[in-house]
Amino acid sequence: MKLLFIIPEYPPCSGGGIATFYSNLLPELSRQGHQVRVVVGSAFSPAITDYQVNGLTIEFLKPQAVNANLAKFNRYHAIPEFQRHLAAAWTIWEQVNGGKDYDLVETTDWGMLFAPWIVSENSPPTVVQLHASIGQIDFYDPQIDNQLQGSLIRLLELNLLSLADELQANSQSNAKIWQKMTGRDVTYIPPALSSKPITKPLDKSANGLVVGRIQYWKGPTILCETLRLLGEKSPTIDWIGRDTVYRDSKTLMSAYLTQTYPDIWGTKIQPLGTFSPEKTCQLQAMANFILVPSIWDVFNYTCIEGMVQGQLVLCSQGAGAADLITDGVNGLTFKVGDPQSLAKGLNTLLSWSVAKREEIGKAAQETVKTKLAPTKIAQQRIEIYQKLINNGRFSIRPNSWLIDAVSPTQPLGKPLAFLDRLPLRELSNYLWKRSLQKFLS
Repeated sequence: MKLLFIIPEYPPCSGGGIATFYSNLLPELSRQGHQVRVVVGSAFSPAITDYQVNGLTIEFLKPQAVNANLAKFNRYHAIPEFQRHLAAAWTIWEQVNGGKDYDLVETTDWGMLFAPWIVSENSPPTVVQLHASIGQIDFYDPQIDNQLQGSLIRLLELNLLSLADELQANSQSNAKIWQKMTGRDVTYIPPALSSKPITKPLDKSANGLVVGRIQYWKGPTILCETLRLLGEKSPTIDWIGRDTVYRDSKTLMSAYLTQTYPDIWGTKIQPLGTFSPEKTCQLQAMANFILVPSIWDVFNYTCIEGMVQGQLVLCSQGAGAADLITDGVNGLTFKVGDPQSLAKGLNTLLSWSVAKREEIGKAAQETVKTKLAPTKIAQQRIEIYQKLINNGRFSIRPNSWLIDAVSPTQPLGKPLAFLDRLPLRELSNYLWKRSLQKFLS
């Protein structure tokens, strides 16, 4: 098969869940004899030179080409981030000539990268892999100064994804969410992960470890509430990950946590910043236990990365990776968003003997080895690809309104004309306040 993958990130130039997903899958597809082309890019990708890794050539979207296409979407000038997402999606589509001569295209739900492939008449059959869409992320962590974009994107995502040729999810929970919303079957295939634990002896830490962005839906507030509930019995937990904004573009999540939980954040929870993937892996292997406190997570690779290391993992049921855990057999789970349930899980985990911990850790390693083996997962996906190629594109096509909403058009001569509909006094007051804030900062 000639397979084309349009994705927003790929290592070593990024380290998110999408990058982990494809870095474990695509080399295996290539090893099984399929021709794989990878094009990486999104609305805010930097200029990166193409490179080769694991037998694949990784191509990149050119930011200057995205800039050149922005004018074709200037009717969305009031929503500049959305405007840039669409410009990037169509720029990649142009860069690969609409997927001509490829048997199948796979893209992701993040960044509206799927839009051109769903609305274009001559696109090859297309798989949309449901990792976490912009609309989903905004729904679980809304930004008060970005509500127009959030509502618009969710409406467009739902309508477009309802007409995709094939929808796939790497967790059962996310598959059920999209199946209910779109009324479509969503294929569940777990992600691939190579089982390569660190073998050299490492000094063990007395602390637990969370790996993830310092972000609301990653669960830092739930963890703070839990440790406050445990009081003197609470363990110390390290947190690896970058900071993000909370509720508005001016407030950092870490600052909110410091203000709201001064007795916990920075004391019982130690934010360590970010490290290379290799260093992070070492710290995961050294930790006393791995914790995933997410309020919501499509999957969460840090859960299974901990399992690979034979670690004790305590995972929120709000994370899709919890599907792989049987309580007391290969790890523990707790009720999503429930500090008391998390506290109970921590007490149970910390009470286990060395022998029990080793038993759980070995079972966790075996789970990943048997259920997420790249060779096995790649074969499952190839079967689905072949079925889609044989069946062809989805029978129901997008209507003209939907196509027009996400397609490039003739640039507007006055893209800011929508401001004429707003009272001049409101505009003047807002401009004055914004200018004052910029001057003071």
